[in-house]
Amino acid sequence: MTPVNRRLGPTSGAARRPDGAPARSPDGVALAGGSSSPARPSLAGRLFEVVRTAAGVSLVISASLGLAWAARRHVLTSPRFAIVTVDVTGNDRRSSDAIVAECGLAIGANIFEADLDSARERLLHDPWMTDAVLARRLPGTLLVHVTERKAAALVALGDVFLASAEGEPFKKLELSDPIDLPLITGIRPEALGADREGTTRSIRRAIDLSAEYEQSPLSRRAPLQEVHLGADGATTLVVGHSATELVLGGPPFRRKLEQASRVVGEIDRRGGRAESIMLDNDARPERVVVRMR
Repeated sequence: MTPVNRRLGPTSGAARRPDGAPARSPDGVALAGGSSSPARPSLAGRLFEVVRTAAGVSLVISASLGLAWAARRHVLTSPRFAIVTVDVTGNDRRSSDAIVAECGLAIGANIFEADLDSARERLLHDPWMTDAVLARRLPGTLLVHVTERKAAALVALGDVFLASAEGEPFKKLELSDPIDLPLITGIRPEALGADREGTTRSIRRAIDLSAEYEQSPLSRRAPLQEVHLGADGATTLVVGHSATELVLGGPPFRRKLEQASRVVGEIDRRGGRAESIMLDNDARPERVVVRMR
């Protein structure tokens, strides 16, 4: 059969393969006819998007700041957060009312406006205080925990001072202070400034000796009145209501205190009264000299 010649006219649209798929160029790119690229956003449109985003962010920030300001105003002005109670613990020498007054904390003031750091600093100016911890317990309670010094002795340094168990004089004796403490004498007033460490060490040894005396049988018969520290380091105890002197010299003291107890017992048995008992003969420790009244 003779093939029929057909005239092919121009086609519109994409070239296609016999299977109906778009024809592709040799490099694999689909061939399309009559299609155009998507339109790109205009400059004005992009500017509008930027402005709209910035406005949204600004609105969010403004709302957050407004809420924060309102919340702050509420906590600083609401009666709910007024100080109702100041709970003081750890105090012995100072009353709770005195500690609250020293802190400068006022009942009824806003609990968030209370300056706890300044209150602590004011408390630590009190010579009885070694430490203070302050905290808030919402809605209206302040917690104040103090650590006080413990007086262990009276020390004559020109004026009479209270001293801690560590040998540190921490305040001048006042009428309201305890006086049922051993009295330490013989320390020159200028010694504390010239050699504070050495002086506090001497005071601490005297306090330790007074505690050792309190554990001895003699303390029940003749209570300790004074510990005198001599310039040469010798130690003398004044005991009993008749102010008997126990001249101990240097340490160790336990054996000398036991010896003094036996001597005092013998003197009492004989009905005598001793003015001084000298136990400071370290060369002959068994030798005791008694001076009677």
